[in-house]
Amino acid sequence: MTDAARKPSAIARKKAARLMAVQAVYQMAVNHKEAPFVVDEYLFLRTNMDVDGETMVEPDGALFTSIVKGVETRHADLRDIVDANRPRREGQSDAEEPLLMSVLLCGAYELLAHNDVDAPILISGYVDVAKAFFSGKEPSLINAVLDSVCKVTRAA
Repeated sequence: MTDAARKPSAIARKKAARLMAVQAVYQMAVNHKEAPFVVDEYLFLRTNMDVDGETMVEPDGALFTSIVKGVETRHADLRDIVDANRPRREGQSDAEEPLLMSVLLCGAYELLAHNDVDAPILISGYVDVAKAFFSGKEPSLINAVLDSVCKVTRAA
């Protein structure tokens, strides 16, 4: 098999970068670590790791770094945007599940910062990330919130 046949596609590397970015942002939230430390840890220690006997696809390092550092830099604004576009029921707690919020923050960041990528592709990518972590209604919530964020941030 040639090197080209073994090398993951650009799409696969971007998917891996988004999944890893959500994990890194989650780690930053729960362990209170800063982006440069987490980026280095993920790119140098966790890339090409074996999980359940399979080697993970090498992520697009530039995309991964952009998302993680961008979420850290714009955290307050992203949080406000996500909160303003997230439906809440009366009496619902403001307590947030950190992994769910990590998916939303990464998705909102990309919608804001990566206008070169079509919004439906980004939203679908983060719905897929949510499906990797959640088996309930969370992927639908991610879809709805990011669609709403998109309408606000990418208005024509």
